[in-house]
Amino acid sequence: MPSFLRNKTVFSLIALLVLGMVLGSAHNRALETGESFAPSNIVRTVLIPVEATFHRVFAVGEWLLRFVRPRSAILRENAALRREVKRLTEENARLREAAEENVRLRQALHLRLSLPFEMVPAEIIARSGSGWFDTATIDRGRKSGIKKGDAVICVRGLVGQVVEADAFTSQVVALTDQNSAVGALVQRSRQAGIIQGQGPDLLVLSYLPKDADVREKDIVVSSGMGRVIPKGLPIGRVVEVIRDSIGGTTSALVKPSARLDNTEQVFVIKTGQTVPVN
Repeated sequence: MPSFLRNKTVFSLIALLVLGMVLGSAHNRALETGESFAPSNIVRTVLIPVEATFHRVFAVGEWLLRFVRPRSAILRENAALRREVKRLTEENARLREAAEENVRLRQALHLRLSLPFEMVPAEIIARSGSGWFDTATIDRGRKSGIKKGDAVICVRGLVGQVVEADAFTSQVVALTDQNSAVGALVQRSRQAGIIQGQGPDLLVLSYLPKDADVREKDIVVSSGMGRVIPKGLPIGRVVEVIRDSIGGTTSALVKPSARLDNTEQVFVIKTGQTVPVN
């Protein structure tokens, strides 16, 4: 190394040492006297904005690392959330179905205990292909003592009648079927007639005299005529009275108490039994 460079380096080191000693001494005197040390103030003035900027940049970076995640991670989390929502939805549906089934079973037990009939519990296992569900198949047949003509009821009232029975299953025709006809009477006035199906939402009480005592909201029950369908089973409620002055007859449209198309559990009442009408 050339001698002038070595001399320059030595001189610079000596100068820095002297400057350091001077600054140190000045800093100590400033501390002792409580005065402000100008070089420190200058350094702080320069470095504080830099430090503040550094902290802001660091905070933004930390926020980005925390909240701006890769798209694949977001997609995985969304997929996991969808699976959890599906699981909870299915579990909720199962619990709701179990609760509803529990209610139906309690109602069925109450019905069985409250009616003085010999009844066979059954479940609907198939329905007809028509839009009205006029017929259905139940899981009890002749082996359970069921035969043609037996009444079929649910907790809401009469729903139909057995039209065919084999060893283990039976066919039931709905009360609302247009080919169905059952003896019925108005509970309040004891006015008797024939109830016939008019589709899934309506029945008609026919063969009433012109001056028949029947009104809207009257309750219609089975009459027990012929001792096929037991007397006093709820059928429906009158929604309209139609009087034919020319033909001299009266009929009533009746909303059924029960429908076969939304019934699952039923009881089959063996033929020939009756119950008093209130």
